[in-house]
Amino acid sequence: MEYLILSFTGYLLSSVIGFVNKKTSYIAGFLSSFILFFVAIYANYHNASLALFNISDGITLSIKLDKLNAIFLFISSIVWMAISVFSIDFGNLYKKRMSILLNLSMLGMVLVFVANDFITFLCGYEIMTIASYIMLLEKNNRYKGAFLFLAFSELSTILLMLAFAISFSYYGNINLLAPDTPKEQIYFLFFASFAFIIKMDIVPFHVWIKDAYSNAPSNVLAILSSSVTLIGVYGIFRILSLTHANHLWGIMALVIGSFSAFWGAIQAAASKGVKILPAYSTIENNGLILSLLGLYFLTSSLHTNTTLSTFAYIGAIILAFAHSISKTLLFLSIGEAKELLQEDEINNIRGIHASVGKIPAYGIVVSGLSFSAFPPLIGYVAEWIVLESIFQSYQFSNIFDRIISSSSGVLMALAMGFATFSMIKLIGYSALGYHHEKQATKAKTLFMEIPQIALMLIIFLSGISITYGFIYLDNSKFVTGALAVPKGFLLASAQPVFGVISPFFYAIVTSVFFMFTLLIYISKKRKTKKVLSWNGGINLKENEYFTVESYSFIIKYILRYIYRAKEISKRNQAYVIMYDAFDFLYKPIISSVRSISFYISKTVMNGKTHLYILYIVIAFMLCFVIF
Repeated sequence: MEYLILSFTGYLLSSVIGFVNKKTSYIAGFLSSFILFFVAIYANYHNASLALFNISDGITLSIKLDKLNAIFLFISSIVWMAISVFSIDFGNLYKKRMSILLNLSMLGMVLVFVANDFITFLCGYEIMTIASYIMLLEKNNRYKGAFLFLAFSELSTILLMLAFAISFSYYGNINLLAPDTPKEQIYFLFFASFAFIIKMDIVPFHVWIKDAYSNAPSNVLAILSSSVTLIGVYGIFRILSLTHANHLWGIMALVIGSFSAFWGAIQAAASKGVKILPAYSTIENNGLILSLLGLYFLTSSLHTNTTLSTFAYIGAIILAFAHSISKTLLFLSIGEAKELLQEDEINNIRGIHASVGKIPAYGIVVSGLSFSAFPPLIGYVAEWIVLESIFQSYQFSNIFDRIISSSSGVLMALAMGFATFSMIKLIGYSALGYHHEKQATKAKTLFMEIPQIALMLIIFLSGISITYGFIYLDNSKFVTGALAVPKGFLLASAQPVFGVISPFFYAIVTSVFFMFTLLIYISKKRKTKKVLSWNGGINLKENEYFTVESYSFIIKYILRYIYRAKEISKRNQAYVIMYDAFDFLYKPIISSVRSISFYISKTVMNGKTHLYILYIVIAFMLCFVIF
């Protein structure tokens, strides 16, 4: 617990140091995350708690370490170490305040993870939210996305406050507990879970990402996409650990999660923005995580198959780990390329391997392949667990449960297919695309590339050693052996065995075949043959190339009614624009808020002092009475 307090202090000092020297601030942030990494390992085997401040009887601020928050501290500390080191050089492109806010957001998230009471939880939640909001304003005159992010974040906070109020009225204290009676518990579960679903950017609470992600710095996006959404995932895990298994909640999470995964994947498949595509990929991944948690809660409520329930639960953790590490690498690699080329669209950053460097190109390739479930990377293992969990839903005796789980499984499988399509597009056009002869700006990149190399190794090594991950999570019953694979290297999805994989042996076999093929290639000393891209029999001109839009055209055309595609003709040019259908859902709300704001500004805040004073007095009285 002393080292946890040391980590707290480190993040706080890192923020203060940012006023003086931003590089030192990032280094201090790395050291704080490094300490937190070992705290997480310790907490996996030892529970601990500490009272921070006693406000009154029944109201004590406290923190605790247990196995659940240890897992998420472990994932987050790896991500934060990588982002902190990356920012040492990357931060030169931005102001000092980003180092301050980056460390504050990490401090807020640590508070959320270890909070043992509602007040500490909400304090950390708001520190994280406000710091993230200001970081989204790093580029001037880019307010829309940041305001939308803040609006949804505060809606999440309000729902949490309602859930916590229900718990407080039941227990009379602020400890992180759920009511025991069915009626209060279902209200608590509903408000709290939807609060965290909003934080996970699940559809339809995702509409802010398009504006916010297109303009924010990439290290900030790595925090938002991997860590802030991970807070939502942790919140769901924590709430489920406090409540009894609820069949209806499991069905709801399975349906919402699978649809969100599908929607995020098809939007990613049609995206051409270098930051927008990974943003929609986050929606897809978090949808899969929510679906697995729904399957876990659904299975637990039936009390029939504890093995499937446990497997889905562990799968959600593995998927959260795979997404956090891979998405951090993807945004760091894209960030280096995007900033050095000063381009926002995939079409315009072609040939990163030649114009920027091999490391960011490999980073995009490795992370993209992980999201495409390429064996033996960790993303492959995570998505295999998703499919294996859904395949086993045939064990449900209720026909309704079977229909819901199989229908959700179809959407999830389609989501994975579209995700692979979008990642191949990103890899092929950006990292490995034809070089467009544009030269990258010269900048120091050593500290940008060190974390990218480290994350690439983690993605590979965690994939081939996943059986040790199951042992670390105290679920060695899924680790077995068979035929030529020794015990400890084969992962089974059920007991008795339903499906198995061995990423470690897959890596060995493919390495042997690869080396054999490479030796033949070298011995022949043949040059690589290059041919022109197929263009329906028409040769491409020298200045022509296949664009991202042409790659996605068939999917856009087939799904044109879902995409709400519209052709625009202007000045002898024609192009297609698309809308996210859920943008229209919020138009009446936005219009109403604007009308009310305009009315208030005209009547109350019109420069008359007596109206200002009356407004302040009424606001004070309302706050006083409510609280």
